Amino acid sequence: MKTQKIGILGGGQLAMLLAQAAIHFPVKISAYDPDANCSARSYVASFTQGNFDDTQKIIEFGKAHDVVIFETESIDIDALKALEADGIRVVSSPETLEWIRDKGKQKEVLRDAGAPIPAFEYVAASEVRNYNGTFPVVQKWRTGGYDGYGVTIHENADSLKNAKAVDSTFEEVIEIEKEISILLARGDAGDIAIYPPIEMVFDFATNMVDYLVAPAKITQIEKEELFAIAKNLAEKLNFIGIYAIECFIDKKGQIYVNEIAPRPHNSGHHTISANLASQYEQQIRIALGLPLGSTEQLMPCVMMNLLAENATGKTKYVGLEDALAIKNVQYTFYSKEQVRPSRKMGHAVIFEKTLEKALQKMNDVRTTLTITSDE
Repeated sequence: MKTQKIGILGGGQLAMLLAQAAIHFPVKISAYDPDANCSARSYVASFTQGNFDDTQKIIEFGKAHDVVIFETESIDIDALKALEADGIRVVSSPETLEWIRDKGKQKEVLRDAGAPIPAFEYVAASEVRNYNGTFPVVQKWRTGGYDGYGVTIHENADSLKNAKAVDSTFEEVIEIEKEISILLARGDAGDIAIYPPIEMVFDFATNMVDYLVAPAKITQIEKEELFAIAKNLAEKLNFIGIYAIECFIDKKGQIYVNEIAPRPHNSGHHTISANLASQYEQQIRIALGLPLGSTEQLMPCVMMNLLAENATGKTKYVGLEDALAIKNVQYTFYSKEQVRPSRKMGHAVIFEKTLEKALQKMNDVRTTLTITSDE
């Protein structure tokens, strides 16, 4: 096997972690991002600065590589299709990305593939504030949302007065018992590897993942049903790459598919140290056409996101030495020079014999380490 050139579209923490995973393979990694100081820049052989909607520049970047992968859904689709037409391997496929990043189209595709999903309807931008359906209801922007941004629960019609008037889906509210992520890797030959289910616990103030528990505390029946749903989607929709399939389990035990991400995902950070092959290694393996790695989890863990405080300016870590002295905690920082409120600055993975001890240690980290600004 000759050394392959992989170009990553996006230079955030996911790209940084992809680049770190790639050092174990005969590859040369480059990154493309609008931010000249992005997280991945120090970890790649070369870097190109450019916007994600610059079709020609993305094509020029991609043509210098054997394979192009991405860490964000906001990439220009026409550029990806042009690269694929020119013989450049793109993972995941542009066609898949196209329907996934339109949350309305995504719901249609999932429904037609037989996935259990919440009831939904399309609401045009001009009708958002005039919606007269059933409340409460969840508004999701069809495009442009991320990390909970673009998702709002409206309790009544009065709430719609301040709703953003963009093309949306309005979905039924599920009485959620647990939120589960299923990480699935699928190669060109149809080989599939699925990680143990992950329970995500959200911070309602930021609407982002606060921490996760792996493996999730669910029944064997629920696990088998989640795996069956994920495998069915992967095969029917021809997934190639690493996918995060986010699901709800309601208070009656019913499973719903919420959303899909066709790339490495926040819910899989722990796999770097907790599993034999991380989600990032799987994406590199798939990009190179290599066999999938083992998803076996070596020990249970809790992963917490490390968010910036309510500050803006140059990054400052307070209590870092004391935090690093806490045993059985592995930290990963994202090399972000600037903080802003609730920005993801890193994550910590906590290993303990019991979940209760891991959660207590997570609280120790939370009260010891502060990421803020020195300005």
